[in-house]
Amino acid sequence: MKPSTLILIIFVSSWMGVAVQSLAMVLAVAWVIGIYSSTGKLPFIEHFHQSKWCQWAMFIGLAWLCLGLVVSILNPRTSSVWPDFVPAYLWWVLGPFFFPLLAEGWCGLDSIEKSRLRKMFLVAFWTILISVCLICASQFWIGWKLQGTEIISAEKRARGLFSHPLSLAYILLLYVPLAAGALVRDLRSMKAWALVLALLFLIFVSSSRTVQAVVAGLAAVFVLFGLKGRHRVVGVIGGVFLTTLTICTDNPLRQRVISTIEQKEDRQQNQYADDRIAFWAVHWDMFKEKPMFGHGLSYKQDYLDRYYEAHGLGELKKKYPAHNMFLQLMVNTGVAGLMLWLARVMVDVTACVTLIRGVGTLRGGRGGAGSRAWVGWTGIATIVAILVAGLTQNAFQDSAVRFHWTILEGVLLWFTSRQEVSNAQPQEALPA
Repeated sequence: MKPSTLILIIFVSSWMGVAVQSLAMVLAVAWVIGIYSSTGKLPFIEHFHQSKWCQWAMFIGLAWLCLGLVVSILNPRTSSVWPDFVPAYLWWVLGPFFFPLLAEGWCGLDSIEKSRLRKMFLVAFWTILISVCLICASQFWIGWKLQGTEIISAEKRARGLFSHPLSLAYILLLYVPLAAGALVRDLRSMKAWALVLALLFLIFVSSSRTVQAVVAGLAAVFVLFGLKGRHRVVGVIGGVFLTTLTICTDNPLRQRVISTIEQKEDRQQNQYADDRIAFWAVHWDMFKEKPMFGHGLSYKQDYLDRYYEAHGLGELKKKYPAHNMFLQLMVNTGVAGLMLWLARVMVDVTACVTLIRGVGTLRGGRGGAGSRAWVGWTGIATIVAILVAGLTQNAFQDSAVRFHWTILEGVLLWFTSRQEVSNAQPQEALPA
């Protein structure tokens, strides 16, 4: 299979639900095995050895997964449960290895094949974007979702082909800084404007208050620090106008904010002002029971139910996971696992700083801000956005979100590795 074919398959699959994403992962593994068999061991890992960022990221991810596996096996209440979480997290663990490998394979294509791939990707991109917008608009106005192969009635919130609206919302959040960065670089680009407006529409109809608030904060940062002169003035005036319009008119966004403040939604118990606080309280109890290494990743709903019942919330219908990415990490793998996970995030942050500073981009060996600096700033904004939004949702633990997360992280680390070796002689690309 050619890298160009696999790239298109991964992109299209990423928006078609978890089942199709899983199929794309299997095809990716098959492609890696094919490359290994055709190139041999040393050429196969040569590109991986070029970047310390890719190496550190993968080894830290592998250490985190091994920790979760060991803890799950040693937990007497989950030791007999098959660790089916391992394949689900391997995509994230191996992403820093696989995506630079795939990118190098793409670089090895001839100019005709690259041109053909760009055209095919653009067609697929706009087709997917328009299709997702139409699907989400109908879900917002009519209320439906896919359950297996059937279309059933659901709440009037956009979710695309994913099982939950929050999956779509957090996936969209990952791409907002990238779209905003492209727009800031060229305010006259109609394609960039179309992408930004499409993302804003999709985030609106997905109705995630947290994501909407984070996007509003990102917009303010991009206007104040990304624009200059009259463009900044226009941006500030536009932001004030939209904020005033939202506050002073009757609209779905204002209604959801008011319902949150007045506690009219998301409450099926009387102990706490919001069900999310109940989730946090229960999972904090779980964390305190096993603070260092956690409960593992194998436990099921019946395991969780016991803690809700012990907390006096046995009648609660929504006995959900933590709805806090960091708290869920501590429950699963303890403080040790959280530190490992944050170490991987710091690898990504350092990669972004490397791109911003432009280390190694100049022939004379001096550092300087290069043309990829905007990628670094976009990466920083994406990391901050998802960390802030993760305070109210298990973003990392959502496999659909993690699929996209891994793609963006892998491409970021590849960009950084390319910058690091820019003074060296070009390496032979992997065969197509």
